[in-house]
Amino acid sequence: MTCVLGAPGSGKTTVAPLVRNILRTHVVIDWDDFMDSAGELAGCDVRRHPHTWPSYRRLVRAIVDTVEPFPLVMLGVCTPDELDGWPIDAWILLDCSDEERQRRFGTNVDAAQLEDALADAARYRALDLPVVDTTNMSPQAAAAALADLIRQQSQEAER
Repeated sequence: MTCVLGAPGSGKTTVAPLVRNILRTHVVIDWDDFMDSAGELAGCDVRRHPHTWPSYRRLVRAIVDTVEPFPLVMLGVCTPDELDGWPIDAWILLDCSDEERQRRFGTNVDAAQLEDALADAARYRALDLPVVDTTNMSPQAAAAALADLIRQQSQEAER
């Protein structure tokens, strides 16, 4: 499995369906895909209630385990430490500049959410993972670059 880490605003949700169309031999999962349904079951917004996160993580892990042994790409916000013990072969960081992140958010988030996203981005950059920088890319170009890096890492893992 390849895990694509990215702070909010990096483009994960935008590129996920595009990568799905490019990598037809892979299952592509956006970590956020199940949040609305999980929130309905939990009776609260999973994104805003940290007490639900361990259960949500177990739900996503059950999905990952069900998909195995098929090639899997998962896009999300969990770091290698948070997913220790998961069957992850490779990590990639999807990123953009802080200015671009702020532009993408526009007025859709409050100052605290933006500050959290910028802090997450800085923390993720410090992990020194292979990066696809989406700052000056169209969604299609970002998806193509991400798919190329996933293919490259898969080939290296097979060697």
